[in-house]
Amino acid sequence: MSQNAGEQSPRPLVFNPNEHLIQIKGRTGSADYLPVKWRLVWFRSLCPDGTIETEIVHLDLDRETEEESYQWNSETRRSEKVTKRARGFVVFRAIVRDGRGGIAVGTKSEKAASFPDYIEKAETGAIGRALAALGYGTQFTGDEFDEQHRLVDTPIEHRAVEGQADPNGPVTKDQVASIAHLCRRLGGKQVARPATFQAAQDLIAQLEQEIRQVAS
Repeated sequence: MSQNAGEQSPRPLVFNPNEHLIQIKGRTGSADYLPVKWRLVWFRSLCPDGTIETEIVHLDLDRETEEESYQWNSETRRSEKVTKRARGFVVFRAIVRDGRGGIAVGTKSEKAASFPDYIEKAETGAIGRALAALGYGTQFTGDEFDEQHRLVDTPIEHRAVEGQADPNGPVTKDQVASIAHLCRRLGGKQVARPATFQAAQDLIAQLEQEIRQVAS
């Protein structure tokens, strides 16, 4: 289509990372987090000639791994700590080049006890770390570079550390936000708002368990 004299071409859309942030919980409270998929969009919008390479540094399909999690007990109506075991461990490396001389390397390990798709999670995490090291999402990584909180992509909010809050105290805003986020991931599941901090923790654990069952 021809353009009339005096008409201006539409400005190209500029990626705004603030439009895609989610809230996560870490040791220092809630923080903004930019999922890896949006870091990729950001990177591609600014570096069309950039490249991303990934490789498996180490893969052990027979290594026994374990992960502690919470499982909802329908009889006691409480979440209970369980230890999941599975075989499989991997380390991925990602190399990101922006096409203008910039380069960054990221590595990430994952285990089968944590995720059924642990190999894909490790690759995603390595890419996310490399992009952050290159400046795409550095300010929005939360505790991603702290191995105590093993964020991957679109993480489920972490529960508060035991003893930091009164179990019989009122439900917090962060808990309400976490419950709403988890319900959206379950297709808009409707739940009654819990009245206490502990009831909210139990509900969050139940919803997380339902998400794991759907994903498995």
